[in-house]
Amino acid sequence: MSQTFFHITFILIFVAFMGIRAYYFRKAQQKGGKAEYQEQKMTKVRQTIGWIFPLTLFTYMLWPSILGWATLPLPEWAQWAGVALGLASVALIWWIQWALDLNFAVILHVRENHTLVKHGPYRWVRHPMYTTLYLHGLSTLLLTRNWLVGGLYLLALTGIVVVRLKNEEAAMIEKFGDEYRTYMRQTGRFFPKLSV
Repeated sequence: MSQTFFHITFILIFVAFMGIRAYYFRKAQQKGGKAEYQEQKMTKVRQTIGWIFPLTLFTYMLWPSILGWATLPLPEWAQWAGVALGLASVALIWWIQWALDLNFAVILHVRENHTLVKHGPYRWVRHPMYTTLYLHGLSTLLLTRNWLVGGLYLLALTGIVVVRLKNEEAAMIEKFGDEYRTYMRQTGRFFPKLSV
């Protein structure tokens, strides 16, 4: 299969994935009520990374040959795996965003009318968004065969998760108390909990 096919597939999957997130972000901004943001330091880190990753990404989308020096020698089956992971990530992000609905924001926050979401994938997993973002990042790495594009995505995501996760769970405990502590015991962090 030609690299043009995988290149166009990557762009379509990326646009679909981010389009779903943008739709729910806008919906939450318009109808979700007042939000108390709790991530000032992380916002500065995101702003710094926020220039590097999109610049690299859009350069790759428009002129992939410019970043040819960062090409990984992956076999074609790995790119097909990237297609499968990418399509799965689009379906999962839709399910997650649908479940979160007005509770969604890209910056850690607690809304005025915030609810503890325990349906959809949140029935089994507390942070399915991060799992799906990693799935999408791995798809990006495999589809582009570019360690710079895929690597920056995964590196930036790892930085965000490491810094944010503890604060996110603390904010949920502060908002929901024992209800969230019980929820934590019943669910897995990134994957469904295996019963013992």
